[in-house]
Amino acid sequence: MKVGREKNRRPLNRSITIGCVVFIIILCVLLSLANLSIYRNYVYSDYRGYITDILALTMDYIDGDDLKSCIETGVESPRYKETLLSMDNLIDHFSDIHYLYAVRPLNTEETGSVMSVLSAERYYDRYIDTEGNLYLGWISDDEYDSETAAQLFEIMNGDGIVFFEEQTEWGTDYTGAVPIRDSSGEGIAVLAVDIDISFINDMIKEYALVNIGIIAASGLIFIGIFLLWSRRNITIPIRQLEQSAVCFADHSHGQRDVEALSFDAPDIKANNEIKSLSDAVVKMTEDMREYVSEIISVEKIAENMEVLANRDPLTGIRNKTAYDTEIRRLQEGIETGEKKIGLAVVDLNYLKRINDTYGHEKGNVAIKKLCSVICAIFDHSPVFRIGGDEFAVVLRGTDYDNCETLTARFYEIIHAMAEEETLEPWEKVSAAIGFAFYDESLDDDINSVFRRADHSMYEQKKSMKAVREE
Repeated sequence: MKVGREKNRRPLNRSITIGCVVFIIILCVLLSLANLSIYRNYVYSDYRGYITDILALTMDYIDGDDLKSCIETGVESPRYKETLLSMDNLIDHFSDIHYLYAVRPLNTEETGSVMSVLSAERYYDRYIDTEGNLYLGWISDDEYDSETAAQLFEIMNGDGIVFFEEQTEWGTDYTGAVPIRDSSGEGIAVLAVDIDISFINDMIKEYALVNIGIIAASGLIFIGIFLLWSRRNITIPIRQLEQSAVCFADHSHGQRDVEALSFDAPDIKANNEIKSLSDAVVKMTEDMREYVSEIISVEKIAENMEVLANRDPLTGIRNKTAYDTEIRRLQEGIETGEKKIGLAVVDLNYLKRINDTYGHEKGNVAIKKLCSVICAIFDHSPVFRIGGDEFAVVLRGTDYDNCETLTARFYEIIHAMAEEETLEPWEKVSAAIGFAFYDESLDDDINSVFRRADHSMYEQKKSMKAVREE
């Protein structure tokens, strides 16, 4: 799982770097587009003002009623000629004017749709190379399409100046057009001026490149500064905290030594939320140590209580509670097919006589004396005190195999103690022992084995009493 997490995770430093770069790129693009749009609008606004001034100056020379008469008669009036001369002077004065002219839309057919009314020419074109000059009444063949003618109708019948951009064989022109009206307000023609703006696009491109370069350079500087700051204040402290936490988790898993549950806190310089998080983790690990220490203490107390609950306070061997647990385990063994099961039962003789004659303290000495003999004889098997003067042995290993020999050895020691003159009367313990092995033909359960062992013990006790009476 750890390998999988390492493989699939995305380092914070890389995520911040990618996010920062993407953000700066988007920001640079948006700023460049916005800046370029503002600059382009500014340039075009300047040209619209320039065109408006030219149109206004030209309109000052035009007499609408006189011009209308010229259009209708096809004859150039003196005022017409003065207007034409003034327009020639304007186009000579402003070198960036491509055309300054007035036309009248006639229809919206593909040919013959527009009539020339006024056309300014430069001095050379007007008086020297006159080929191609337009004169009053000239009607176009295919210079204007139906769409353009319709636009001219709309301008002539409309109000105010209309600006539009168009591509010509000489480049890009920015056109401003305004209606010419007679004294009654009727539109009689359209006055237009075409300004060469081919260089504007080049200028805008150059500006855009410089602008993008400045913004990109600023973005790169910001990225560098931000990444250095984020590494110092975010990613490096988080990585240090992560390494310390992972090391603590790996080292502490299954750890029972409270002293080993130590968190190596990273040295975080940044005084921010990560520092607070590190301090919180340190405090959490300290609380965890205290909690684990309390759990271990409780477990030790529980273990001691369990020992006390299963230990006979007088002899120190296992008590009746522990014996009952062992009996249930043996019964489970029988049910699962275990065959090698044996029990021995030992009972102290004359305990009541000792208590009545010498006192209960001496009776306790006799019980402990017998217990030590049993434990010494059956030293490979657990011994239980199951009553005041009764003991049980769960036979195991060599004790199971040599039970008869050990029983005989038990009686030898008992008889030797009875003949020992240095022992006090209560120390010369007498006891009977009986044993039985599990036999599936005789026993239904472990209690049946115990009853047979207990019966054998009582038979031995009767025999010993009969011998003593003789």
